[in-house]
Amino acid sequence: MTIDDGTLARMLGLPADAVVEREPLTGPADGVELAIVGAPGEAESRRAVVRRVAGEEAENHVAVLEALGRTGFAHSPRLLGIAGGHAVEEWVAGVSALALAPPEGSLEAAMDVLAALHALNIREGLRWELDAAGLLPGAEFPLHRLGFAAHEREPAREPLAGTREALLASPAGFVHGAATADHVLLRPGGAALISFHAAGLGLQLFDVAAFLLTSGVEAGARRELSMRYAAARGLPANETADLADLAALWWGLHELLVLPRRQVMALGDENATYRLNTAANRIEGGIRRGAGSHPLAAAIRGALWLS
Repeated sequence: MTIDDGTLARMLGLPADAVVEREPLTGPADGVELAIVGAPGEAESRRAVVRRVAGEEAENHVAVLEALGRTGFAHSPRLLGIAGGHAVEEWVAGVSALALAPPEGSLEAAMDVLAALHALNIREGLRWELDAAGLLPGAEFPLHRLGFAAHEREPAREPLAGTREALLASPAGFVHGAATADHVLLRPGGAALISFHAAGLGLQLFDVAAFLLTSGVEAGARRELSMRYAAARGLPANETADLADLAALWWGLHELLVLPRRQVMALGDENATYRLNTAANRIEGGIRRGAGSHPLAAAIRGALWLS
């Protein structure tokens, strides 16, 4: 049961008899829909996202939106209210780099937005009970599941272990946690973040890596954009770009490992399957091409993709 039309209209500052049209934004099980609300006799309408608040991911998303609202963060939807087990949030216009070519200046804006998010001093969301070492699994990558042979896996083992240590020393703090291209809406010269279901404590360069890889950005531009992020954070440019490339390798390999499960979950949803497959193709191609000069990244690529 979703929020009733009259309550929704009042949350948007419209009369209770406003006309409400709804359409699902995700699969029906997710309970996320776009509501288009128009007052009788008025040509213009207002849009809002209605989300059923059920389960850890939805609850985390709403809690993080509330926290971001208190900070005045301007690059995420504004939470308008909660009623009847549903949250109503502001509709954010924009396009995903999974669907269209990024508008001019939008990739740079996305780096600035991620830098602004990471600079926030808030303690909301998931994983805050973990220590630094808990942010990355200590177990070896099951590279055999990605089709790598023993003669490829063995020389990658040591540099992957070194990569874990290098990344654990990289900037940590509040993160989006799922900053893939479909969760970053782009417009000319601007960007906004949506879907904060995985937000909380994390290694911040994974947000940078996730967005750049799934947006299909070429290696040279990935380095330039990573350096822009570094400048916005006041971090060493070359060192940060090298670590971002290392983060892209770790994050990308992990995403490819969990891809089959996500594909099964998306069966029957053609749009979700398209987004998953597009992102996976971009990740697989992107992690092969270095966007930095870190020796650990070179060692991993040399072991896994010698040709």
